[in-house]
Amino acid sequence: MISLSTLSLGDLSQFDWTACFEHNHHHRLQVDFSKEPELTLQEKRLIFPSIQSFQKGEASEGAFLLRCAKRYADSHQAPEYLEAMKGFVREENQHSGYLKKYMDYHHIPVRSRSFLDSIFRLLRKTGGLKSEIIVLVTAEMIALSYYRALAECTVSPALKSICRQMLKDELLHIAFQSYTLHKLKSCPLEILLRILLMEITMTVVWLSMKNVFLAGGYSYRRLAADCLGYLNQSIKITESGTISS
Repeated sequence: MISLSTLSLGDLSQFDWTACFEHNHHHRLQVDFSKEPELTLQEKRLIFPSIQSFQKGEASEGAFLLRCAKRYADSHQAPEYLEAMKGFVREENQHSGYLKKYMDYHHIPVRSRSFLDSIFRLLRKTGGLKSEIIVLVTAEMIALSYYRALAECTVSPALKSICRQMLKDELLHIAFQSYTLHKLKSCPLEILLRILLMEITMTVVWLSMKNVFLAGGYSYRRLAADCLGYLNQSIKITESGTISS
């Protein structure tokens, strides 16, 4: 498990999220295929079904999320929050772009639909901004373990570089969304619901992508320990508004 304290963001209440996302936008990963090997059919069968699912999940205009963010920004006189959220959505789309570029190189088609993505989108729209954020941050915490496993089960230098970029960005996203939940205020019942959501979601993801996790050195126990560990870090930010060392 990666500690969020490695981000060294300082005082989250003073951190300029908009500038951070803008900086990332101008320093995007340039995927290098110059040393990319030809993948075997077995390797393709192992990694691409899950990559297709994650690529679909990262691709969204975020219209509902941005509407919720605008309502919050307007009611709290916080236009900077809406701008930061726009930067977040743009970065998620960049992630989708990285994966699509990798799929295109290996002639793998994108999926028009994904069962997991459909479930996540449905859950995100069950309420307002808080529901959106809770589901999003849950998916991002599971993505940390997925991209670590994916990097370990491939010889592809291009895919390894994409995974490193994803890990770096998703850590920041978790801190951003957890701090948003701090500002939105949470009650003990919501904490319990977050734990339940994580336990259900990580189990579904495990069952759907078990081969990748196993090939990347993950047992279900390790996946659960990592995901619940990330959730514990997120909850601490939600409660205190700071990242514990």
